[in-house]
Amino acid sequence: MPDQELINGLIATYRELNAKVRPQPEDRLQMQGGSGGSVREVVSRLRDSELRFTQALKERVTGVPMPEMFGEDDTPVIGTEGPEDTTASILSQFGTARESTLALLRTLPDEDWDRPIESGEPIRTRIRELHANDRRQVERIVGLLGSP
Repeated sequence: MPDQELINGLIATYRELNAKVRPQPEDRLQMQGGSGGSVREVVSRLRDSELRFTQALKERVTGVPMPEMFGEDDTPVIGTEGPEDTTASILSQFGTARESTLALLRTLPDEDWDRPIESGEPIRTRIRELHANDRRQVERIVGLLGSP
């Protein structure tokens, strides 16, 4: 059985983002914070990171190589995103990618959770790192939103 605590943590991130971000007006989400960034930018990075992660996980699970579409430049990750996308739309894209990650994790046999992958780390370790990054980014969003 997969590590349910880690799966629950990944689910909780999306729920928390929906509760904290979705109700906010778009202009507030695009406002630059004191640390030089906006909530929209943080959510965009979370989405892009999740898309890359789920593609790498699919490659690991299926053995089918990931297409070379994830460069270091500003090439769209999904292919349809653009500067006019609302933060709610970006959050939905993140949620779709997160659900894909969760679906893959739920199908992994126990032994695969602890088998090293290309980075030399087990999937369980990579999921812990993903969850830790989620927590840092949610904290950053809370800091950027501050008080209403």
